[in-house]
Amino acid sequence: MAVSERDEIEETALPAILVKRSDLPVPLTHRARSFFGGLPRLPPELEWPTAEVRANETLETVALTFVAQIDLAEVPGSGWSPLPKRGTLYFFCSSVFVGEGRPPCRVLYGIAAGDAYPDRAPPSDLMPLAGTDGDAQVKWLDPALDFHSKIEFKYPLSFQVFRDFYFHEDAVGGELMIAELCKALGPGEPRGPDFLQFRMASEYEKDDHWPFNWLLINHVVRSVLSHVVRDLTPRYSYKPLNDEGVAELKRLRAGAIGWLERCRALTPMDDVDADTRAIFRAWWTDVVHTYENVKQYVYTYSSTIASDLGNAINHTIRCMAEQNVEALDEVPLSYLTNFARRNHWKTPTIRDGQYRHFNTALHQMLGYGSGPQDATEQHFEDILLLQMQGDRAFLDWHANIGCTLHFWIDRDALDRLDFAKVVATYECD
Repeated sequence: MAVSERDEIEETALPAILVKRSDLPVPLTHRARSFFGGLPRLPPELEWPTAEVRANETLETVALTFVAQIDLAEVPGSGWSPLPKRGTLYFFCSSVFVGEGRPPCRVLYGIAAGDAYPDRAPPSDLMPLAGTDGDAQVKWLDPALDFHSKIEFKYPLSFQVFRDFYFHEDAVGGELMIAELCKALGPGEPRGPDFLQFRMASEYEKDDHWPFNWLLINHVVRSVLSHVVRDLTPRYSYKPLNDEGVAELKRLRAGAIGWLERCRALTPMDDVDADTRAIFRAWWTDVVHTYENVKQYVYTYSSTIASDLGNAINHTIRCMAEQNVEALDEVPLSYLTNFARRNHWKTPTIRDGQYRHFNTALHQMLGYGSGPQDATEQHFEDILLLQMQGDRAFLDWHANIGCTLHFWIDRDALDRLDFAKVVATYECD
């Protein structure tokens, strides 16, 4: 009997592990043994790794970004997994991805459980997320002041076995992949827009739920100020600002500085009364309209101001979740729900399965993995230690859902527990 295409793809099935993060970040002191972001619980004999990273056309030796810690005792796979049965893996990588198909990386292995040691304090030479003045930086975070300009928020992990298949742009393989993922994750939720990412300024103008605390005002004002300062710098202008344009941007700068002074006099988590909320929204709306009037002279689009506001709201929610769960009671429910559902499994389409490109970031260990280019083919004989797809829970440096970061290791090196041989690949569609 002839073997069908379906049978051929079924024969490629490999057990793999879905890596699922929590919806919301947790305090750094949370006792999770496996997590994305946060600070690694490194054994004292392991040094925080460094590497030469290209930033602004120069090579700099910096401490690498910590991306994940995985306690292997929590990972299923007894009897079939090539991974060690116990011990902890620590993943580090450059967060500069522009032009870097193989970003510098290091994976460290310790024999102890993930909660055996305290958090390792970050080194002084830790690279900012996305590098120095990188394209994917959150520009209004200051590396000298803001902890999370260098450290991602902490998300505990859980693990689930599924079957991975080897195919490329194949409808039958896509059908099998969708069936397997739905078996592991459920049928999926209806697709919906991330309204804080794609909202228009006019919608924010009519929304009286923000700003809900002074920390959010601080983040929004710093965002505006970062754009104004940049646009007042001649090298960022498309053509020289006229006197009226300079006067308008200086007016915005003065207003932003005034709001920052008010922020310094108040506790960040304090509520904002209704009158002040209205006054602040009016100021922010004036910023948007001013940028619309000077758009031919400046680098910043007025739509960027609205995009940054959504980013600031989500960043404030992260900060509040990191402080304590009760703090989230002060977040408008629509904002909190929107943030929490950003990487829930969405109902897949046939096309999603065929191209292995889902509207959900699929993090995984083992199996074949997926990506928009050819890393999975080039590393067909290697072991996939970890795949991290672009996830909107992360800050801008790794929020693009069309991008994939892989960590690969040669099978013989894994047998020897020689994790110095790990290589990273980074691909974007």
